[in-house]
Order: sequence, then structure tokens, then C-alpha cells
Amino acid sequence: MVNATKQIAAVAVVLMGMGAAGCSGAPVTSEQRRLAERVLLQPFLQGADVACAELEIDITPNFHLHIGVPGTHPRLHRFDKVEKQALVEKTWRNITGSRAGWFTVVVSEPKSETDVSGTSTPATKYTVTNQFTLRTHERAAMRLSARATGPLVMVREAGGKPLDVQEFVIEHGVVKK
Repeated sequence: MVNATKQIAAVAVVLMGMGAAGCSGAPVTSEQRRLAERVLLQPFLQGADVACAELEIDITPNFHLHIGVPGTHPRLHRFDKVEKQALVEKTWRNITGSRAGWFTVVVSEPKSETDVSGTSTPATKYTVTNQFTLRTHERAAMRLSARATGPLVMVREAGGKPLDVQEFVIEHGVVKK
């Protein structure tokens, strides 16, 4: 818990520094932005596999390339997109309830356009059996969070044994189970 508290404090310092810079008229440096993004992304780069019924991911546009969104098949899925002021909500639903309709969603460091190595980058991989919602907040404080829920949520962290948890949340750069 002490480590989580330190991580939250680090995120707060970085993001508050960005906010303070914005209020004073001083521009946020690219280094400040990169550090804040890294703090929020780091927990997703630990190689976890998560199985859940529902997944909600909230991001700001700077994280869009970090989210591998699923494709759809008209016989298996329904896709809805709702645009509100400063918010785009996309929802994928498994309309059959069958395993064929499950979604795979990956949160990772995006690869370079020139990378042809065929290697994968560290990531958190979600297998979603029912519904995946991606919310992009256009004008908000930097954000990258995920909440996996359902009657059964299984989490296997890199090299570990699967654990049955009530929910698996990554928020403000901290993993919560």
C-alpha cells in the first residue's frame, strides 16, 4: 500500500505541475507530458492477462494509440458510438454470448511504424466476454484508466498464478484489486 501511495503522490505532483504550468501561462514541456504519460501507462506494461465480462477504459486522446480495439462481426457483435460534448463513447457488445464473440483488448506501448521485428511489447491483455466501452475525453486532465468487472474476473500477472478478484482497476497509475 505504501508503494501505491507513493505512485499516487508522484502522479499528483506531475499532473499538478502540468496544471500549474497551464494556469501561469507557462507551457507544459514535452518532457513533463512524457513523464506524466509514463506514470499512467506503466502499470499496463507489466504483462498481465485479465478475463472479465465487462471492461471500461477512459482515456484522453494522447493515449489512443496505446489501446488495441477489437474488430466486429455483424453476426457476433454490436458496435455503438455516442458523441457528446468533449466525450466520445464507443461500445462493443457480444450479442450472441458465445465464446466466438469475445473481445481481446490490449493496452501497450505503441510500436514504431518502422518496427518489423514481429516481437510484442509489454502489455495488459484483456479478454472480454460481454461488453467493452472506450471513452475518450477530449478536453480533460490527462487520463488512462481501466476497470474490469463481472461476476468473475480472473487476473494473471506476469509469471503468476491466476487470481479470482471482484474487479481489476488501474487508475491514476496504480493497480487496485
